[in-house]
Amino acid sequence: MIDAKNILLLIMLSFGLVACSSEENGHQAADLILRNGVVVTMEAEAPQASAVAIRDGVITAVGDDADVDMLIGGKTTIIDAAGRFVVPGFIDTHMHPHPLFDEMSPFGNLDLTPEGGIISRATLMDKLRQKVSVTPPGQLIIGMGYNDNIVDGHPTARELDLVAPNNPVILVHSSGHRSVVNTFALDAAGITDETPDTPGSKIERDEDGHATGIILERVPELYTLYENRPEPGEAETLEAYRKEFRQFLSNGIVAVADASATPETLSLYRTLLNDGLPIRVYAMTLSTHLDWLIENRGEAEWQVPGLTMRTVKVFHGNSLSGRTAWLYEPYANDPNYFGIPPSRPQKALNDLIGRIHAAGLQAAVHANGDREIDMVLDAFEHAQKSDLNLDARHRIEHGSVVNTDILDRMKHGRVALAPHSYVLNHGEKMEDYGAMRWNWMHPNRSALDWGIPIGGNSDYPVSPAKPMQRVQSMVTRKARSNGKIYGLKQRITIEDALKVWTLGSAYLQFEENTSGSIKPGKRGDLVVLSEDPRAVDEDQIGDISVDYTIVGGAIVYKRDVAAGPEADTW
Repeated sequence: MIDAKNILLLIMLSFGLVACSSEENGHQAADLILRNGVVVTMEAEAPQASAVAIRDGVITAVGDDADVDMLIGGKTTIIDAAGRFVVPGFIDTHMHPHPLFDEMSPFGNLDLTPEGGIISRATLMDKLRQKVSVTPPGQLIIGMGYNDNIVDGHPTARELDLVAPNNPVILVHSSGHRSVVNTFALDAAGITDETPDTPGSKIERDEDGHATGIILERVPELYTLYENRPEPGEAETLEAYRKEFRQFLSNGIVAVADASATPETLSLYRTLLNDGLPIRVYAMTLSTHLDWLIENRGEAEWQVPGLTMRTVKVFHGNSLSGRTAWLYEPYANDPNYFGIPPSRPQKALNDLIGRIHAAGLQAAVHANGDREIDMVLDAFEHAQKSDLNLDARHRIEHGSVVNTDILDRMKHGRVALAPHSYVLNHGEKMEDYGAMRWNWMHPNRSALDWGIPIGGNSDYPVSPAKPMQRVQSMVTRKARSNGKIYGLKQRITIEDALKVWTLGSAYLQFEENTSGSIKPGKRGDLVVLSEDPRAVDEDQIGDISVDYTIVGGAIVYKRDVAAGPEADTW
């Protein structure tokens, strides 16, 4: 909507009057001006404004409409926010981007999430049946993200055999830490009833000792099946990544942290960024490539604007939603089960974290169970014993089951945390941990109260990369499947949740001085929401749409409300 004042401004622009005024007063005209909005800045000194001016990718003014009108020039793009809610661009500080190939293509994985249409066991099997019909015999079929609470438990090898007798099939659980495979896959990988479990993983067996097809964590033999899968060309892969990044932009995400980066994916990001990808990438390179990172990160070819390579991702411990996290006390539904211990002993973890720290890099360590987390904190303390004042910002990724001792150790060790915010999607999986733990799981509120830095993240594809859904989850702690609240004491306010997803995430990435809030001198990254999340029912926060995503003062996504379909400009 354009009000009378905007009409007058547009008339003035047409005659060059405002541009002239701007230059005469010694001000450089803005490239983009957003006005008439409810701008929440995330800055305590000036928490709210109505207008923002951006020039050369940087915010130059924040204030009332009158404060920025003088910066309008003949080429300035003007956005009338029409009273809509405006926040800094969202930063997803832990996710796993992947190329979005068509599901039925030779390179495509089946999307087995509710968003992919899987709402029952029957819909899962129907989609698998379709994939089998277009896949040559012997070729691997992979499905990603099935939720056992939605598809009535985990499928078995025998069920998959009926649909896919002539193809190896691997269906990966929504946690990413357990899978179900068919008999063809077991045989092709050489997994028999006598195959021993490797440290940190488990082959589930029935009461007679036969493999059921359910795999907990990562069994090395299965990965040999990937070698015979068709590989897409670079052009196809790049376009599939572009497709996914467009989805991120449509959800208001302006920067992502890839929590499983490899030299190969870094090379793809380098190409995408050089080609104009507007989303910044904070790479968390897997620890298996530590030597490569130390050797290459300083080379000129990797000095690409928008790509940061300072963090090492370490997998230590297992999954909360996959029910493999290692705990001090047993799971509530099994007095003899404590989860799966990490494959790496304490000394090996200390040595690895020590190498990362000595190289001046940030360690980001995956750990969920309380026993796993204590091991990580021991390793951090061991690495930093001679330089406790160094701002290393080592991170724990997820840190899902905590206690007061763990929180105290994190605070005094200056450890940052990237907690889950997926109760909305996976809350029912917390049942196995028992009600006595719920107020100590996904500790967003406790971390804020303890003064522990936290950042917003989806852990995509574990949960959708939709920040407003994640905000709803943090605010309500209510599972969509059963309407139950898990951990009332860990609820946080809408304002806190939005700050975690912006300035909090920026801090975890050493970027709090350049992004994460709306302030002169910072990047011109803005998101315009269709509604004020403070004014809607809290169970509807996740339904709020992104109307504009602005990166560096450029509109890279705009929702076409009138036409219906959403369209991006990048």
